Amino acid sequence: MSESFQVIGLMSGTSLDGVDIACCNFDLQNESWEYQIKYAETFPYTNEWKQRLNQMMDCTALQYVKSHVELGKFYGELIRGFIDKHTIKPILIASHGHTVFHQPANGFTAQIGDGSQIAALTGIDTVCDFRSKDLALGGQGAPLVPGGEVRLFAQYRFCLNLGGIANITVLDGPQTLAFDICPANMALNFLTNKIGLDYDKDGLLAAKGRIDQSLLNDLNNLSFYQKPFPKSLGREWFDREMMPLLDSSTISLEDKLATVCEHVAIQIANVISQFTFVESDELLITGGGAFNPVLINKLRKHNPVKIKIPDALTIAYKEALIFAFLGLLFQRNETNVMRSVTGSSRNHIGGALYKGS
Repeated sequence: MSESFQVIGLMSGTSLDGVDIACCNFDLQNESWEYQIKYAETFPYTNEWKQRLNQMMDCTALQYVKSHVELGKFYGELIRGFIDKHTIKPILIASHGHTVFHQPANGFTAQIGDGSQIAALTGIDTVCDFRSKDLALGGQGAPLVPGGEVRLFAQYRFCLNLGGIANITVLDGPQTLAFDICPANMALNFLTNKIGLDYDKDGLLAAKGRIDQSLLNDLNNLSFYQKPFPKSLGREWFDREMMPLLDSSTISLEDKLATVCEHVAIQIANVISQFTFVESDELLITGGGAFNPVLINKLRKHNPVKIKIPDALTIAYKEALIFAFLGLLFQRNETNVMRSVTGSSRNHIGGALYKGS
């Protein structure tokens, strides 16, 4: 017996690259899932929204609630236009929203972008707030992507996402582990933003730089890297721990970018080396960083396993794809969060539903 489902996934990453929206088809046959990213687009944030989201951690309660509602409306309008453009009829929308706070040690996380607004504007059932229940169960609330990877990408030993934060999944059945490794595009984009660029296109600036050993040592010695997993990172950690090191260094922008790329590659290699593997094992790399040749070349240099770069749509929209799938699992009343990954007290179904009707 075969079943087919069409779901829209929405993802907004910590690097503020834009809003990823993907229309995904999922087919279930003999308990095996297959996917197709049918249509996908990235909608850049306006300068106003970038500034607003960057300042969210210091806003008032009134500003927070207002932004939560207005961002949900913004997302809903984007999705409605996306649906009309592609003439599609998804059964569900799954929205990750945009993370403002992520403080598992204090028991809370917050992703804004009101799901009720999305459901109201589109008339489609919307699942959102995927992380809160995991924290209520004593978990880190992250990463959640492995809940989909174990079903959609089980042929790989390691799955690496090079987004704002580099996070990895070590696929090993019920013992699957996943955690954040280090900032990636968040750090690189922070540097290029200083000269008015959203990001280092094709790694051209990093390619001109040289590795600064002093800064590299400071980055590699950050205490987070000595902590056991599961563990997760947020913008607050970057602002407090890494940003001062980047700001205080007097080397050129190009050298800082090259050094950060080296740092990211080393930290990823250090993590992979902690697990049992064979040389034929593959590391699947997705996320915006997969389009940075300098970063990928450094990963090839340092990493002991084969690197697999998938098609462009999977590279760019894997997280939107995964959250679409997690939303589908929620609707099917199936587990979508794994305790072995987040450290929560049990496997569970994460998310909150707003009905479209």
